[in-house]
Amino acid sequence: MAAMSRNKGAVGERELLGKLSDELGIVVQRKLGAARDGGCDSLDVPGWVIEVKRTETLLLSAYWAQARRQAEASGGGRRPVLFWRKSRAKWMAFMDPHDLAPELFQPGGEPLSMPLPRWCELARSLMG
Repeated sequence: MAAMSRNKGAVGERELLGKLSDELGIVVQRKLGAARDGGCDSLDVPGWVIEVKRTETLLLSAYWAQARRQAEASGGGRRPVLFWRKSRAKWMAFMDPHDLAPELFQPGGEPLSMPLPRWCELARSLMG
């Protein structure tokens, strides 16, 4: 069962990172050893630490806490983003609303959710 879950996660990571590569026009790859080392799934999008979850149940509190810890551990002021989807559903992005509008939101609040294409628009605008 654990091997099936790991495989599903790896397939989900490759799928999502391929979509990000297409949408953002940059190469976004899996960070090798991330599952083994407990690190983030990718650092290839400038300014972001990417965590990917491909599960049937969204455990938002736990997944978001993991994404935030990984962003803090990465250094350099990177922002966390969590991508999640279940079977036969579209990818959703979760991010700190403070990263979108710091004048309106305090850091560390409940994450804001948005469809993948909307997050990609935001990431492109922040990449310059």
